[in-house]
Amino acid sequence: MSDHRHYYTSDDLSLTQAHSYTLLLQVDVNSFSYAVVNGKQLLSWGENYSLDELRDPQQLRDILTANYNLVVTGLHATGFTLFPEALFEKGRLADIARLLDVTDTEKVKYENVDGKNIIIYKVDETLTYAIKDLDNQNVLHYDAGFIKAVANNYPLSTDIYLNIGNDTVSFVNFTHGSLRFYNTFKFKSHEELAYFSALVATELGLQPDKTKLVISGDINDTDRYFLYLKNFFGEVKLNDITVLDLPGNIQSHKILALAALSLCASLVED
Repeated sequence: MSDHRHYYTSDDLSLTQAHSYTLLLQVDVNSFSYAVVNGKQLLSWGENYSLDELRDPQQLRDILTANYNLVVTGLHATGFTLFPEALFEKGRLADIARLLDVTDTEKVKYENVDGKNIIIYKVDETLTYAIKDLDNQNVLHYDAGFIKAVANNYPLSTDIYLNIGNDTVSFVNFTHGSLRFYNTFKFKSHEELAYFSALVATELGLQPDKTKLVISGDINDTDRYFLYLKNFFGEVKLNDITVLDLPGNIQSHKILALAALSLCASLVED
């Protein structure tokens, strides 16, 4: 993929100090994004690199082969289900996984997403192979950071949080601090995005004109997708949750889902 986007490198980045840094990765079906952080400081960020770059680093050789203190990787899931933690038993994982119709080329993983719910999901071996040579690595569900960032910011039950990237939208809703709804949809137009947003609101029993959409990811408040949603919902706004100290030219909603993986090292189960 030649249309990768390199957004930022800090003058403070020194990979000889990588032993004190964390590498964050979000790995999708055909591409990945990365960020290098030192505590809450963003040191480097880029998006839409080919998976070949993970398997055999060229342009990002120095970044991807540095000796990090920790690597936190969010992997795209080909299917998932949520299960109450109180009812979850690891010994029954294989039985629950049958609901996902796992193939021979997929691996089942699970983790606690909010202290009360376990997400059980499957990932394609193409992705697990792409990251196999990374050391000191914790592997998580792709949206683990996004979900945790929202959970930490006292979401209202009438708010629906969206994260958009690679023609996919993730929806999250919380009630009384507990995850009530999580799902993802592929979409190809502003009409389809509005349709899925209305579908989620209906499933949650919310009236669109009294519902707030809070959006992060690959979107701006001047583009067609954003403006079209404003025709149907009570309020539509960009997500202003910030988990890293960012330079002034980087909008926090653009990097939220990736940056929020820094919150998630303790979520890893298997």
